Amino acid sequence: MITAVTGVLMVVMMMLTLDLTEQATSPQAAARASLQQQVEQARRELATRTETLAQLQLRLNTTMNHIFVIPEEDRSGKEVVLLVLSATDGWVARMGDNNPTQVSLGNNVRSTIRQILDGFNPAHDRLVFYVRPSGISRFEDFRNMATNSGFSIGYDTADENRQYLLAPP
Repeated sequence: MITAVTGVLMVVMMMLTLDLTEQATSPQAAARASLQQQVEQARRELATRTETLAQLQLRLNTTMNHIFVIPEEDRSGKEVVLLVLSATDGWVARMGDNNPTQVSLGNNVRSTIRQILDGFNPAHDRLVFYVRPSGISRFEDFRNMATNSGFSIGYDTADENRQYLLAPP
């Protein structure tokens, strides 16, 4: 009888020990799973923010390459036309035009200049030239032809690697 009771007590003790061991490991496993979920969520959030940061950096780099020209008020009421000149080409833009028209200044520069100037009216348009160092020789031709055609003009120097856009005053 003593052996039977001792055997039953040993079985009960083993069952209690197994139950306590399982309960002790369960909170650790739950804590580990919760921490793993938090880490994964943080990684996803970091990836999203990294992508957003990369897009903002790209926009910043693009914007830094632009220079916004704010023309002086013209008492005559003429509309400003921006002409950016370089050695091989030029860009023409009106106020609020975010996509300037590119013009190739090939071999026949005088006819190209005449064609560009014919697109504007001296009574309604004022030409503002931004001249890159490589476009100085082209500017002299443009300035002379524009002045002879009766245009009001203004001019300034320009950086070779920047894009110029007109902005309202």
